[in-house]
Amino acid sequence: MNKSQLFSLILLFELGSTTLFALGIEAKQDAWIAILVAAAIGLGLLWVYLSIQSYYPDQNLVNILTHVLGKVIGIPLVLLYGLYFFLIGSTNLWEFAAFIQMIILPTTPLLVLLFIVILTAVYVLSLGVEVLARTSEIMLVMVLIFIVTAYILVASSGEADLSQLKPVLGHGLTPVIKAAVPTIVNFPFGEMVVFFMYWHFAANKFSIKQPSFWAVGISGLMLAISLVAIVSVLGVEFAANSTIPIFIVIKTINIAEILTNLDFIAVVIMFIGGFYKMTIFFYGSVQTLNSIFKFRREAWLIFCLGIGSVCFSYVFFTSFSFHRWFGTRVNIPYVHTPFQVFIPVLLLFILWLKNGRNKPEPPVDRSLKKG
Repeated sequence: MNKSQLFSLILLFELGSTTLFALGIEAKQDAWIAILVAAAIGLGLLWVYLSIQSYYPDQNLVNILTHVLGKVIGIPLVLLYGLYFFLIGSTNLWEFAAFIQMIILPTTPLLVLLFIVILTAVYVLSLGVEVLARTSEIMLVMVLIFIVTAYILVASSGEADLSQLKPVLGHGLTPVIKAAVPTIVNFPFGEMVVFFMYWHFAANKFSIKQPSFWAVGISGLMLAISLVAIVSVLGVEFAANSTIPIFIVIKTINIAEILTNLDFIAVVIMFIGGFYKMTIFFYGSVQTLNSIFKFRREAWLIFCLGIGSVCFSYVFFTSFSFHRWFGTRVNIPYVHTPFQVFIPVLLLFILWLKNGRNKPEPPVDRSLKKG
């Protein structure tokens, strides 16, 4: 995986389906500022992750945890991370399939859509992570073209009213900080923790910082622009109560009665971004389990976990309201924050105490399969 492939993979992951939502709308017209604040904190978290990775450039999270903390503590943590990646991947799978059903195929059973999506991911992953990385370069170009086109058309349609973004910081910084921390920091910026399972695939292990920082920074700017478009067209109240506000924004585009009904733009963005985000989390869980239990054929593990993900998501998530409640009330405070913030910060602190600026010797334990 070269630098451009890593950049493409991260940017698609960070954008994912997040451009479709009104993130940070709790800050009302200052939601775009909340995005930028969260992105700055997210870059700080990314620095923590990359600092840890720099100690073990050839290793994935499994090897790092077991080497730093020992097998007694490390392996249980690895299993928890595997479950974490599986949970978030399954959450993204259900969300992706449910959006497809809502927007395009309302009469198709959700279970059928879940199987179609996961089998597509299983097929791509069975070809190897290199294929996933190479295709991301092509798909990123398509996503960026559609996103930029949507921004230009919204600005040209006359539907945007920038006065709805005023007053800027009318209630001070407190609502902005509350909207940004921890919600937007955790989703999507803190989710970069899954790339502990991907950075060791880079062809040049010491060139991962630049594409990673650039991808996260650009994603933050693009998400902030999306919030500006959403709020300026729909207003705060309508945006806050919409399931997919950017979809409604794009549907409002009408230029001279010629350029209309462009909601397919949102569909393409959702398709590509949602697929890559779900697949990256899903393969993170596959690698975690494979590194510990050393399955003979990874393809079978991918297939079995894929079926498990479909069954879990179909049974567990019963509606969009429950999905949103679980994401905001359970995932963010009790799931995301420990795995994204507490454990990595503690791990980096331990590495500093043990090694300072000196890089430790790589793990010599061959019982754990390298990712």
